[in-house]
Amino acid sequence: MPSLESLYRSFKGEPFELLSIDIEEKKDTVSRFLEDNTISFNVLLDEAGAVSSQYGVRSTPMKILIDAKGNLAGVSLGYREWDSDEMRTLIKLLAGPT
Repeated sequence: MPSLESLYRSFKGEPFELLSIDIEEKKDTVSRFLEDNTISFNVLLDEAGAVSSQYGVRSTPMKILIDAKGNLAGVSLGYREWDSDEMRTLIKLLAGPT
């Protein structure tokens, strides 16, 4: 999560949004994690797994990249360093011209 937080902060003020969806954990567990960690992007809770099922999530972590028009642009399974120059460039390409 630290690299996602860094990525989110690097795009502050730009047309970029980051949502995290916690899957099938209790609200208390997620709340405790958020209290103990600095997370400034939105963290949503999918306790029953319904949203995850709709997006075909089979393993975690899974990142779904959606372009500026709302289209699926890519899927990433496993851990990544999201705050690298390469990832920032990819996101800028997906955003299209500003």
